[in-house]
Amino acid sequence: MIKDVDHDSLLHAFECWNQNFYDSGQLKSQLKLFSLTENKLIKTPIFNSLLGNPKYKKYIEDIVHYGIFRYEKEFRNEFYGVPHFKLYEQFKMADAALLSNFRKSHSSYRGSGLLTNGKDYFLYIDLHKEVDVEKRLNYQDEIVDTRHFQWQTPHTTAQHTNTGQNIIYNKNRGINLHLFVRKYKQIDGKNEPFIYIGKGNAIRFEGNNPITVQLELENELPVKLFTEFTKKVWSSPRRRLFFMN
Repeated sequence: MIKDVDHDSLLHAFECWNQNFYDSGQLKSQLKLFSLTENKLIKTPIFNSLLGNPKYKKYIEDIVHYGIFRYEKEFRNEFYGVPHFKLYEQFKMADAALLSNFRKSHSSYRGSGLLTNGKDYFLYIDLHKEVDVEKRLNYQDEIVDTRHFQWQTPHTTAQHTNTGQNIIYNKNRGINLHLFVRKYKQIDGKNEPFIYIGKGNAIRFEGNNPITVQLELENELPVKLFTEFTKKVWSSPRRRLFFMN
């Protein structure tokens, strides 16, 4: 299906199917369909039993075929490297754990604007904050232009810390700053996905707890996406969004 795949990503996929990175709640609620032994993935007895039932087998086949069709449509056959992020595609926060071969509990990838896996730092940014957000969490994040982004670190981050140094001197330290952006956290009560806009490099910084960082994007934002992120909107009582003329 794809042009290339690295061995570690394949092994990580097997480990995911083996439920290596599930938390206690997931282990209790999810059936184990595969078992991993000496790098071999084997169907469990319960999965073989499900496949033996024509009704369940048809349902499983439909899921697999749909997954393959959707992947082929959205990602084609390109290998995007590790982390496996396609520019301007939509992602949930937990996807970064899966697509960067994170080998701890994947459920820990939530609730924070900055998550890390080795030298990869994942920045999750809501451009428009909720009106009742705490002052200390009301970060001044904004798209400056199609090539520059202003981002504020978590309020606990100081310049002298290792995390702070990795962010403000990311290029010299070999740290990849991946930016995931969404205009609103929720629309009609449903959480919105983030859009991956690529990597950025710190070119200026100021302040402490939080640090305000000016980032230069490695990929210039398409004009259409820039407009979508920056154009003002008003909302009806039902919270449906409309562009202003």
